[in-house]
Amino acid sequence: MSDAIEDVRKRKYAKLLLEVGVNLQVGQNLVMVAEPYHWDFLNLVAEEAYKMGANYVMVEANDPRLLKARVEYGDEKDLDKLVGWTEKRNRCIIDEGWAKLSLFGPTDPDLMGSLDGQRLGMIQKAQSISGKPVSEACGSGEVTWCVAALPTPGWAAKVYDGEPSAELERRLWLGMVKILDLDADDPSSSWREKERVLRSRSKKLSDLNLAEVRFRGPGTDLRVKCIAGGRWLGGGLPIAKEAEKSFIPNLPTEECFTTPNWRGTEGRMQVVRPVTLLGKSLEGAWFEFEEGKVISYGAEKNKSVLDDYFAMCPSACYLGELALVDGSSPIFKNGHVFHCILYDENASCHVALGSGYPLPVDGATEMTNDEKRAAGINVSIVHTDFMIGGPDVDVTGYDGVGQEIPLIRNGDFVI
Repeated sequence: MSDAIEDVRKRKYAKLLLEVGVNLQVGQNLVMVAEPYHWDFLNLVAEEAYKMGANYVMVEANDPRLLKARVEYGDEKDLDKLVGWTEKRNRCIIDEGWAKLSLFGPTDPDLMGSLDGQRLGMIQKAQSISGKPVSEACGSGEVTWCVAALPTPGWAAKVYDGEPSAELERRLWLGMVKILDLDADDPSSSWREKERVLRSRSKKLSDLNLAEVRFRGPGTDLRVKCIAGGRWLGGGLPIAKEAEKSFIPNLPTEECFTTPNWRGTEGRMQVVRPVTLLGKSLEGAWFEFEEGKVISYGAEKNKSVLDDYFAMCPSACYLGELALVDGSSPIFKNGHVFHCILYDENASCHVALGSGYPLPVDGATEMTNDEKRAAGINVSIVHTDFMIGGPDVDVTGYDGVGQEIPLIRNGDFVI
């Protein structure tokens, strides 16, 4: 493949992330978060951002080996401390209405998993707490944001179970090109159409006014209570104070999601894809719920990481998200496990343990944390998706009088 074609694809990708992902506005500031390996692409995005009228572009490119050094050699009494300007930096991003682009693309996907989980957890907990105002601003649309991915030899090796190489990196990139529709004349237009489809599907789900959603399949019989009047959202989210404009926070995206009632989950779920949690690959996980809370759990590999996860926050053992994805997803059709939550969650129905999103519930973006909990929205410093859907998992909705409404059968939407 010629360098010229790749240059065109990468520039299209940069424009897609800016035009549709964060929906960058004239005069807006942009912060990008990525590993230094991706400097060339970050410079490309910066070029396009300034062409679109960005006021300032800032890059936070941290080599994960810096975190490794801190975990291994930092004084334990300092691991939960943050530098003095952290709060001011976060406040500026919110008050000035920045756009935030986060790019997944680890050079060493297993690096964090090799570190002491408790010491790493101390650092990540402190970061989660300090970053909560920004994450809440993202959730309300005050800060437009997008999570996307870039290939690396190390990540590609994990996807294809091989040794890191330029050849595998290119193979992963070509798979992403297809999923992201980067060979289209105008990928941004293609994704705006995808946004329309997901919004239409979400409206149908919202109009059903479901009281409960049930998943039934091998190892799974899970009932998730919905919040009365809660909406389903998909594709783009509205920009705060400019509801006629939207941004797409995940590229790619295939989900329709809502915020479930944190008090109302019952039954058992079997996780069907690995999940990276606190740097470790959690495989074959399962959970049992009673009155909304995880009362029992296990895993085929790295079960102890769940112990550390639940220790980070008391409300981590309640659900904060319910999302439906069917077999039309090009990520599911790709057939590979990506070991990247952005891609894997868009291949399968999933739920999240931890914080719930306020946007699906009227008035919730203005609520206090206590008011959110009272409304049924889980409040937590963590949020992690677990994939539970597939062709052999039926999804059924129930309305307020218990009428059964098939939603997904044989892996495909039937509404």
